[in-house]
Amino acid sequence: IGDRLEFKRNGYCHWAVFVGDRFVALEEDGLHVKLPCIVHRNNPADDDALTGGGAGQPGAVASLFSGFSSSTRLSSKGAYGIGDVCQEPLRGAWGESKIRINNSLDHTKKPLSSHKVVERLMSVLDGKGSMSKTPYNVATNNCEHFASWARNDWALSTQVIKAGVPAVIYLWPANPILACIALFSFGYQAIKKI
Repeated sequence: IGDRLEFKRNGYCHWAVFVGDRFVALEEDGLHVKLPCIVHRNNPADDDALTGGGAGQPGAVASLFSGFSSSTRLSSKGAYGIGDVCQEPLRGAWGESKIRINNSLDHTKKPLSSHKVVERLMSVLDGKGSMSKTPYNVATNNCEHFASWARNDWALSTQVIKAGVPAVIYLWPANPILACIALFSFGYQAIKKI
């Protein structure tokens, strides 16, 4: 519980945090089912085959969860719109992706306790704190930033850093220190390739 999960998707990785078994309500009869769940910032770029078939049609995985309440359904984008934080069954986000536990930031920044990680995530789901209302931004507030913040108290995306200098432009106004780290990382990666 509290591990960062990395889902290998077509051209990028999606990130979530495992929160353990949670009861999920079915809409039809109020029956609750206990399933392994994740909390994540929904990715607005997710493949339609996973999140929806387009033109209002559910995708293959979304159809599997058509009976779940809107707070746990894969196609739900949260109270504030696309890219919001939600809790859902692990298998809903998994789809056809390769998945792995990736706590690599633990070598750089000590992780919070599992209890604290889940507490923070549940707080965001309850609409408390700035993380519950900040809009999705691929460069400054994506799913990896969110998962890193939840586990390590550091909103960092290695995908953005690996993208290089453009990330520095986005990061500088909000966090000059992180922008310098990104710039250093980009320079180090460029030198390493030579």
